[in-house]
Amino acid sequence: MGHRARVIVGLVALVLALVPATASSQQSGNSIAGVVRDATGGFVPGVTIEVSSPALIEKARTTVTDEQGQYRILSLPPGLYNVTFTLTGFSTVRREGIQLTVNFTATVNAELKLGSLEETVTVSGESPVVDIQNTDTRNVISQDVIDTIPTGKTIPGFAAITPGVVIPARAQDVGGSRGEAFVSMTIHGSNSLDAKWNQEGFETNYSGSGRTYVVNPSFQEMSIELGGGSAEAKLGGVQVNVIPRSGGNTFTADLFTTYADENFQNTNASDEVLARGLSANTINKLNETWDFNMSAGGPISRDKLWFFTSHRSWQSSTFVAGLFENKDPLSVTYQPDLSRPALNDYEGRHHTLRLTWQAAAKHKFNLSYDWQSRCDCHRDIVATTSPEATDRRTYFPVNLYQGTWVFPASNRLLFEGGASVVSLHANVRRQPGVPHDLPSILEQSTSFTYRAKGGTPSGAGFVYQENAVHKYQTRFSASYVRAGHSFKAGVDWLGERRKLVNDVNADMHLNLRNGVPTQISVFTTPLLFTENLNADLGLFAQDQWTMRRLTLNLGLRFDYLNQSSPEQHSPAAQFRGPIDLPAVACGPCFDDLSPRFGASYDLFGNAKTALKVSWGRYVLGRPFSIPNNPVTSIVTTANRAWNDANKDFVPQESELGPLSNSRFGQVVINTRYAEDVLTGYGNRQSNWQTSVSIQHELRPGFAVKAGYFRTTWNNFTVTDNLSVTPADYDPYCITLPADPRVPSAGQPFCGLYDIKPAKFGAVDNLVVLADTFGKQTDTFNGVDVNIDARIPGGAFVGGGVSTGRQATDQCFTVDSPQALKFCEVVPPFQAQLKLYGAHPLPWDSQVSATFQSLPGIPISASYVATNAEVAPSLGRPLAGNMSTVTIPNIIEPLTMFEGRINQLDLRLTKTFRVGRSRFQGSFDIYNLLNASSILAINTRYGPAWLTPTQILDARLFKFALQANF
Repeated sequence: MGHRARVIVGLVALVLALVPATASSQQSGNSIAGVVRDATGGFVPGVTIEVSSPALIEKARTTVTDEQGQYRILSLPPGLYNVTFTLTGFSTVRREGIQLTVNFTATVNAELKLGSLEETVTVSGESPVVDIQNTDTRNVISQDVIDTIPTGKTIPGFAAITPGVVIPARAQDVGGSRGEAFVSMTIHGSNSLDAKWNQEGFETNYSGSGRTYVVNPSFQEMSIELGGGSAEAKLGGVQVNVIPRSGGNTFTADLFTTYADENFQNTNASDEVLARGLSANTINKLNETWDFNMSAGGPISRDKLWFFTSHRSWQSSTFVAGLFENKDPLSVTYQPDLSRPALNDYEGRHHTLRLTWQAAAKHKFNLSYDWQSRCDCHRDIVATTSPEATDRRTYFPVNLYQGTWVFPASNRLLFEGGASVVSLHANVRRQPGVPHDLPSILEQSTSFTYRAKGGTPSGAGFVYQENAVHKYQTRFSASYVRAGHSFKAGVDWLGERRKLVNDVNADMHLNLRNGVPTQISVFTTPLLFTENLNADLGLFAQDQWTMRRLTLNLGLRFDYLNQSSPEQHSPAAQFRGPIDLPAVACGPCFDDLSPRFGASYDLFGNAKTALKVSWGRYVLGRPFSIPNNPVTSIVTTANRAWNDANKDFVPQESELGPLSNSRFGQVVINTRYAEDVLTGYGNRQSNWQTSVSIQHELRPGFAVKAGYFRTTWNNFTVTDNLSVTPADYDPYCITLPADPRVPSAGQPFCGLYDIKPAKFGAVDNLVVLADTFGKQTDTFNGVDVNIDARIPGGAFVGGGVSTGRQATDQCFTVDSPQALKFCEVVPPFQAQLKLYGAHPLPWDSQVSATFQSLPGIPISASYVATNAEVAPSLGRPLAGNMSTVTIPNIIEPLTMFEGRINQLDLRLTKTFRVGRSRFQGSFDIYNLLNASSILAINTRYGPAWLTPTQILDARLFKFALQANF
């Protein structure tokens, strides 16, 4: 598609999207459908079906069956429904207690018998648990489940009850001790860039897949989409969609609070971790964690206008073992104040207001506003960084405005739409008391940083930063329904403006060795960085046909992505002149057409067993930053030798040597991009997803599902250094350490290459599509078995087993033949088990639990080889007079693993009732077995290799109180 055609498509789509204002809440996927027969089994046309629920502000919706006795009602908000079937000459049939969740089609069939309308047959307690029409995969977490089972109400807590979802081991949470730090989620071989956090179907991520806005856990439902979506779905990874709570015709109020501190936590320094070099005084411990959340909702005008409001305040902090506050942060020496242990702390505030308005008989609006302020108050604090040298990362102000609209124009025609504006500020600021002109100090002998934040600002890199992202989204869709057939077409558009300014204290870092000045590092700061997302546009059409037992879902989606950077100007700074950068029009600009196919077969015709198949193409999510922004090519730092002649620890020009890089402050483009890498039709990295599953209702309320999943990626890129060829590298071997923990210990380790001295330092990189050199593959295959059981009496069980592996193959040479070393990675199949559930006890009590058993982390070993080790095999010293070379891994990847990560959490609850009010007191025990599973290790071979650097947090006790009025 040419540029002019893209512009026309974009303008047409934008006009359509802005027609009556709006962005859909993706509720058209929530539907009730079925077939009405008579006593002989014949289809009954003309039956009036009414669905009613407290979730409907209009109270009820109606439709009639077609000539095949089929009906379908779309766009129903999640909630509890009653369905009534009436026809003159027949008895009325009423089905009660139909639980409808997000993107679920509840099949509700009926058999009418001859009789009068006054005769009513009522059936209750048979809510469908098998969706025999939709083929996408999801985990729906209701507010009731979150309130019942022990979770920290954070991202790791939600992941803990979603089988198949993978989060980094370092993020494994024990009772909310990790706070609200960002965690990426993947499933079935997806990419972290595909992970999106949505509210009412609108993206809230901070650029790419980053996260600034935190979901308020006082939601109605959370739908975690796990791939295989229809043409409405842009991406094939983990899509979290939060449906906020709404008010109702009855006033309600809720309060939740929980608390724990250091006195509520045990120690779990096991003999194993102690034997491997971790000591009790190097294990981080909880300082304090608490959460207070209150909400209320009700009618402003019955059946006309409802409100819901929620207000949350929360905080979490842990002691950083062995680290203390600096007595004098302005001093040139670090002096630990042993009376003030360092803290890794988080805090947040969240306020929300939501209105549900029935503006007319068929027009319903949801309007919401969220305000949030959060602080990662000592972000990235570790034992080698003094507390004042960390950044205070503040997310304020964060404003989220949303409006959605639903218009069922008739029984057959439905319109939906809406808009969302998200204003995100993620500011990386100095700790209180740290002046902007105070340079940081790095003590090189210990790698310890103090006084101010260290690090290197490169492009969008984090040092100190003022950062603003504004997101604008809109969506419009129309659905046509004819009982057994529904067709939906729509458009969604997202634009984004991003601006940030990087800064370094005094534009320099001071480097000391044993307290003696050696050099300074200078920086080009302050430095402006801007980018625009002009269009992340999608046009889709989705057709669903139900023919007796078979339902076909056929879809097609067109995606257009346009990112750019405008002209950028940074005025002259302390160590450089002004910088002017040209605009970049496409970085990238992609067109993609993605087919989607799904089929669901009602195996026995009783809506209790569904055999499903899905297949489709999905594009990769947007990156955090565009790759060809000229700012990223600026030489932002250089070193200067420093002879502090007057011993005042203040660098003066007469004491400084020349710049280590003469191109400092200039744009040096060492990496370019082939045209087809950043532009064109079908060139965006993408994947094909295939799944085959069967879902069966074992008994009312109890369903089991087994499925096979396959994901294959394509359109890989590689970086080709045009200055060299494979012939410009010489082979060598080293001898592996005589360490029994290393496979093939003491044996030669070959397949290593060093560039010829004449080519050392020659760089002219071109990023091209990988198929220029050979075939690259990345394929996931896996199997999931899940259960979802609602047991009479109030008990429930959920979860499942997921096993799979992601195999990669990149066995071709671009530049160095060393790329062939470990070029094919085929890990073993590894299973994860996640279970959760609750069971009532006598005296209005309840016990609930969650259990996770996850694969252990992989073991790797990078190795620093000296010239003396390399030269005998290489036949010469290392190129460039290098004294050492780092070998990324001397162990075949993904062949060795630590022990499994097992975590059991338990909750005991007692309920008290006073009239309409209910009070629940909870006692939680997180990591009940006090496991000390290893979450991170030192991966550099040497004396500290395999020493744990993080283990699962120790057993934690928490108290909670919940009140419902």
